Amino acid sequence: MTRAIAVANQKGGVGKTTSSINFACGWARGLGPGRVLLVDIDPQANATAVLLGLESAAGPRHSESLTIREVLREEADPADVIQNVDLQATDAYAETTVDVLPSHLELATIETELSVAFRGEYRLKKAMDGVAREYDVIIVDCPPSLGILTLNALVFCQEVVIPVDPGVFPLIGLNLLRGTIEQVREANPRLHISGVMPTMSMNTVISRETVEQLGDHFGDLLLPEIPRRVAIEESHVNGIDVFGSAPGSDGAQAYARVIEELRNRG
Repeated sequence: MTRAIAVANQKGGVGKTTSSINFACGWARGLGPGRVLLVDIDPQANATAVLLGLESAAGPRHSESLTIREVLREEADPADVIQNVDLQATDAYAETTVDVLPSHLELATIETELSVAFRGEYRLKKAMDGVAREYDVIIVDCPPSLGILTLNALVFCQEVVIPVDPGVFPLIGLNLLRGTIEQVREANPRLHISGVMPTMSMNTVISRETVEQLGDHFGDLLLPEIPRRVAIEESHVNGIDVFGSAPGSDGAQAYARVIEELRNRG
């Protein structure tokens, strides 16, 4: 059965896109070609920019350059939009591929349209029903909001992973996200939180306190920490995941531990 996992948090800058890329590519390196799909439903299109290039994410649109915007407008089938991305071999990993359903900055223009459309929050689920079964894992990179695009992701997915950066304010916002997830469960009873993941962790009091508070609130749902590392950030510049850019780094090892934990929870 396909696992569809939304990486969501209404707060920006918590590592959603970084985690989505590394989850999808890390899983693909373990499962092999054609088994993992990354869906970019964020109008910032950063995941698309990393894996497919800035031109795909923000360049001029052409009739043949289809994106998730056309899928959500019911103008294109996902099978005609999904692109295959090569993942280079390293000493630790064989060459493989990951599939990407790309976004574009123009996706921002669809929010109002979907908000007033009949069952607009079901567009992604409806579109993906035909292709989802072809994959073992689907990772959905959500925008930093609880708007109609994130709702589309939550209606489609069965699982949510919540990245949380250090500090007090991120913890406050989690209650709103949890409330949204509970509301969506009325339409999608399978939806549940698979994990809460501390990101950008450092050896500071505030990082340690954040992890402690997350443990108090979420218990066994707490995932291993992702440290703040240059190697993770540089992988984006190189247009690749951290497993391809710095496979021996502690950043790669941290993401590998999280993926393994999520596998065990599946």
